[in-house]
Amino acid sequence: MITVEEAKAHCRIEHSEEDALVQSLIKAACRHAENHTGRAIEKRDSETAVIDGFPRGRAGIELSWSPLRSVTEVRYLDAIGTEQTLTAGQLAVDHRTVYPTLYPAWGTDWPATNGQPMSITITANVGYDQIPEDIRSAMLLIIGHLYENREAVVIGTIATTLPFSVETLLAPYVIHPVG
Repeated sequence: MITVEEAKAHCRIEHSEEDALVQSLIKAACRHAENHTGRAIEKRDSETAVIDGFPRGRAGIELSWSPLRSVTEVRYLDAIGTEQTLTAGQLAVDHRTVYPTLYPAWGTDWPATNGQPMSITITANVGYDQIPEDIRSAMLLIIGHLYENREAVVIGTIATTLPFSVETLLAPYVIHPVG
């Protein structure tokens, strides 16, 4: 993640009175980048997704996190309603697509469940270990913009969007929804 010191250097801030503001701008820039790209930029552990049931046989479950660092566990209600856990060693992840796909370990099928809605919880670690430099640069541009423009409307100025700016830097990381 971008540190307060990095953001202050980018904005040419030499005092510490606004460190809390700078920290909030870093968070806002990260959320903007995540919303714009559809990716988990910030490194987060224990993100969860809840689904209704396993697919039949060995069919995969497309996860909605990218990048996915690891799936830590899958908890589910078995056929008689008892909570069971599949650990990382009982699972396989295919990272070849934009959104990773989760499978049961080779040679096994998904276990039977009781068919109850929301009976499966997938827990994963997501986000970049190291944020790509172009995403970092876009976030710094956003932080600088938000620091300099603290109001929703600026009167008496002419604004121009730079042709090589935030959208251009984030474009290679945007996940385009299909369907």
